[in-house]
Amino acid sequence: MDTLKHLNFNEQIELLISRNMDIEDKEDAVNILKHINYYKFKEFAEPFCSKENDNLNYRNIDFKFIVSRYYNDKNLRMNLLHAIEMIEVSVKTNLAFELGKGTLGAYGYLDFKNWSNREEYCKHYLADKSNSFKEKIFKYIKKGNYVEINRKLKESGEKYPPVWLTINILTFGDLVKLLELLSNKKMRSLLKNYGNITKDEFISWMKCLNLVRNMCAHNSNIIDLKLKTKPKIHSNWERFLFEKDEKIFANRLAVVLCIIDKFIEEIDSNYNFNSIKTSIDSITSKVDEYSKMLGFKNYSVINEMYKGKTKRKRHKRSTRKHR
Repeated sequence: MDTLKHLNFNEQIELLISRNMDIEDKEDAVNILKHINYYKFKEFAEPFCSKENDNLNYRNIDFKFIVSRYYNDKNLRMNLLHAIEMIEVSVKTNLAFELGKGTLGAYGYLDFKNWSNREEYCKHYLADKSNSFKEKIFKYIKKGNYVEINRKLKESGEKYPPVWLTINILTFGDLVKLLELLSNKKMRSLLKNYGNITKDEFISWMKCLNLVRNMCAHNSNIIDLKLKTKPKIHSNWERFLFEKDEKIFANRLAVVLCIIDKFIEEIDSNYNFNSIKTSIDSITSKVDEYSKMLGFKNYSVINEMYKGKTKRKRHKRSTRKHR
């Protein structure tokens, strides 16, 4: 096993230069690496690196280009989190509606057999899931400072809050687990809010967004994402995605962007995708080669996908009179 050596920032820069990375201003590069972990920086350079005789070769890629990739990734993550949060809130709202309507009422959600798919899951499994869920909710309430929930518990004397409040404190992962258990009837009713999609598509997309949301929240590299489990591909997306083989599409970020676009189209048709599109333009440099690295067929399909969905932000004129 090789012995790892602690390198100061100047030595880190020299190592990159020895591996054929183009660095014009060493002093500036040192200052940058003081605030970006070397291995995080290396991660963003990985797609442009080759290995020759066990030696890394960055093939004269510009240091500033990799820095730009790092910050463009950061900006995109923030913008994706905003869009995914909108989807999460929408699905939670509609799930709470489904679990609270009719005879279920405010507390029927606590007994999973009341609303779960009993053809697929046995009563013992659902009882176990129900008990685990209640334990989790109790822990969330105990740890959190939920003013409205505490007020409702005090007023009602119940141990758990009504469904419309409980759903809001769930994690995205918790949400996905509930959706997987949902009865076919309730699932069909919920899906009416999200256009012409199937249950399998919906669940696979929600699982994908859960993964991406966690990656964005934990500063993971999102622009070089490779999905191990590829979500269902909607037929309308095929014209946008890079096709490796017949009907086998790239498992990259482009699929995630298609999922987000599909949901947002149903949730808010006036949503401004300008920030996301601007980040993608910066990442791809508006060229086909880098667009394909994200999983798109070429750059022109990105423009097609976001046509009419971006609006320039207007700066408000000051009404203050100059004296």
